[in-house]
Amino acid sequence: MRILSGIVSATLLMPALALAEEAKEQQIHDRPAVRGSIIANLLQEHDNPFTLYPYDPNYLLYTDTSDINKEAIKTYNWADKARKDEVKYQLSLAFPLWRGIAGDNSVLGASYTQRSWWQLSNRGESSPFRETNYEPQLFVGWATDYRFAGWTLRDVEIGVNHQSNGRSDPTSRSWNRGYARLMAQNGNWQVDLKPWFRFSESS
Repeated sequence: MRILSGIVSATLLMPALALAEEAKEQQIHDRPAVRGSIIANLLQEHDNPFTLYPYDPNYLLYTDTSDINKEAIKTYNWADKARKDEVKYQLSLAFPLWRGIAGDNSVLGASYTQRSWWQLSNRGESSPFRETNYEPQLFVGWATDYRFAGWTLRDVEIGVNHQSNGRSDPTSRSWNRGYARLMAQNGNWQVDLKPWFRFSESS
């Protein structure tokens, strides 16, 4: 009877121990995310190594402007028929390349941001895209917890950035930049500071 009781107790206890062990592994495996912190999100590990994370805001907007800069698109065969209302959207994703590259709370990451202005209502011209900007980026970031005057510094990030509209001359536009980004929070307030400088380019 004691043997049977022991078997029953062990059978009931094993799932609880398994759940406790799983919770322990999960706690160690995942770093806690901080709302609004890009770097803290990138430091979270998931079973799928190809998980993508949001970087800059992702949005879809209907816009209307009083004046389209037709001079900038004068080489397009539909420039004179460009409409003033457009759909503007931005897709921005990041992924970690090397967690812990410069300490436990650091990450080497890459991001890709695409911003487009779509002439959706311009059916007569097959709803063309007036402009699309492509922005790949490589950066090193740190999740921090420094406090000063009620504010907490959450993110420190430095990186290099390329932005281009992917077109050839005469409508080609591109630049390469170095930047630093700081993000601090105070209650429901959040402030992002991102100074940058442009690298000189050969003509």
